[in-house]
Amino acid sequence: MLALAMSGCAAMQERRWSWCAVGGGLLGAAIGGTAGGMLTSEYEGGDGGRDSEVAAIAAAGAVGGGLIGTLLGHLICDPVETAPPPPPPAPVAKPAPPAPGTKITEIKGPHFDFDKATIKPEGKRRLDDAIRLMRDNPNLRVVAVGHTDSVGSDAYNLKLGQKRARSVADYLISEGVAPSRIDVRSEGESRPVASNATAEGRAENRRVEIIAL
Repeated sequence: MLALAMSGCAAMQERRWSWCAVGGGLLGAAIGGTAGGMLTSEYEGGDGGRDSEVAAIAAAGAVGGGLIGTLLGHLICDPVETAPPPPPPAPVAKPAPPAPGTKITEIKGPHFDFDKATIKPEGKRRLDDAIRLMRDNPNLRVVAVGHTDSVGSDAYNLKLGQKRARSVADYLISEGVAPSRIDVRSEGESRPVASNATAEGRAENRRVEIIAL
């Protein structure tokens, strides 16, 4: 009994106690009590023993049989305890789309070669933030607005600003943004954000802004 109980410990931890254990215990107690009485009778030469002896042996047999029957009934057919499923992962909150007119990001003069529309790697890394935002918000549309410093004629700067804004739009498209979601325009030198009298100020003015529509 001890060996059987020890071998069943792990299994008992995985099953829920139910009516199988009760039924097995009752059946085991009946068999154990009957067997105890019969063995006592046989031991006494078939004439039976004293009533107290028979009662004691039968009781012991009933207890032992009940324990074994309970354990066997539990191990054989009591339902297996199943762990509850883990809770579903919390949904990842997507960033809310920006309001129309919000500047999402911008790349400035140092992100372009001088007098050119080629975007440098650092400028592309800044644009990647705008790309992620547009992927998370498939209805978001933007406009790329090109600006320049005051060096050169108005017509030339308007054209240069358009080229740089077009380069930004082309990069967004190359990363999977639909062309229909991007407008392009140039403000040329008409909207400076710093003084054109210094090199630093002119670098600030050379920029492309991405603005939500």
